[in-house]
Amino acid sequence: MESVVEEKTPYRWVILAIAWAVIFFLNYNWYLIPSLERQLTSGFGISTGELYLLLTAPTLAAALMSIVGGIVGDRLGVKNTVTIGTILGSFTCVVRVLSVNFLMLWITMFSLGVSIAIVLPNLPKMVGEWFPEQETGRASGIYVSSMGVGISLGLMTGTLFSSWQEAFSFTGLGMVLTTLVWASLAREPPDPGGGRRGVPMRESVVHSIKSKNIWLLAVSQFLFLGGFIAYTGGLTHALQEVFDLSAGKSGALSSLAVLGMVAGNLLWSAAADRTGGFKPLISVCAPSSGILLFLAWVFAYGVGTWVFVFIGGILAGGVPPLLLAYPPLLPEIGSKYAGGASGIMLTSGNLGGLLVILTIFSPLSGISYDLAFLAVGVVFCLIAPLSLSLAPLRERKRIRS
Repeated sequence: MESVVEEKTPYRWVILAIAWAVIFFLNYNWYLIPSLERQLTSGFGISTGELYLLLTAPTLAAALMSIVGGIVGDRLGVKNTVTIGTILGSFTCVVRVLSVNFLMLWITMFSLGVSIAIVLPNLPKMVGEWFPEQETGRASGIYVSSMGVGISLGLMTGTLFSSWQEAFSFTGLGMVLTTLVWASLAREPPDPGGGRRGVPMRESVVHSIKSKNIWLLAVSQFLFLGGFIAYTGGLTHALQEVFDLSAGKSGALSSLAVLGMVAGNLLWSAAADRTGGFKPLISVCAPSSGILLFLAWVFAYGVGTWVFVFIGGILAGGVPPLLLAYPPLLPEIGSKYAGGASGIMLTSGNLGGLLVILTIFSPLSGISYDLAFLAVGVVFCLIAPLSLSLAPLRERKRIRS
């Protein structure tokens, strides 16, 4: 195994901060779409169904391309691969401002998803190469938190812009500037022995596919992302339909779950570094969040709904950073193969984001929302036995207070 770096290089925090900004702007550009519904409807005459297609286009692209992004990273290195992804993202955001019809807008959203698929699988590899083992959880929690912040601000700030062109121009400029900062300041980690070599792409994916642990992580990612997307999207619609809540109030509840998850990203990843208990934390956070998020619906609509949604989000936030921190810590993967392994996990996760809502939540919600939300809770609970089946990590140095 190529070990996770043990030296504490101060520049690792600079790299992590720029990576945080990159992921933030990619997700911000993505999740502006729902909050720009009125402007896009009047500007392009698109339907609600077409708006859904725009929102899911990046998920489809990431499902198709994340493995490619990961194995390219194992071959070319994190710096070069993320640079390619950010340049594509910047170009996409610039072109999106010039959209003249639904098809052009959908293509740019799909291209944005390709950019995410190139960048995101390489962040676990980046953490494995730059951070000592006792900091992998916290570093993973920090970059994962940028997704939730970007999603939340996207959902909340679209109405602040006078037009969709202004919104896309502002967020696109942020993406371009972030790309320039990454290209200028990012670098590969120190390699004193000169032993780091690019991995052939076929070797990267074949090696990762052979790992039982990666398949357990991939299925867990499928269940988590599928369950969380189904819950946040379904809750917004269900509250409007059953309790006649306004779109703003129901959307705020879904945003609260995401904000809770951001807090959980930071809280539980730090706890994992201090205790070394990655598996126990995943196995507790996943089912606990599923139960609380289901109770939020049971107690709808009242104060309990807001409380359970937020606390459930905090517990859910412990799952994704700990899953993504795992590959570089596995003896058979290490940072050497972490790109391809993470690509497999994220491909599975994005497939879950598409399939759980289509095959489980939507059919059951037509019968009973109680059944639909109960099923989502069960999906979260299934992560626990999978996480407990993971191989134990080797003894790690823990952070001392």
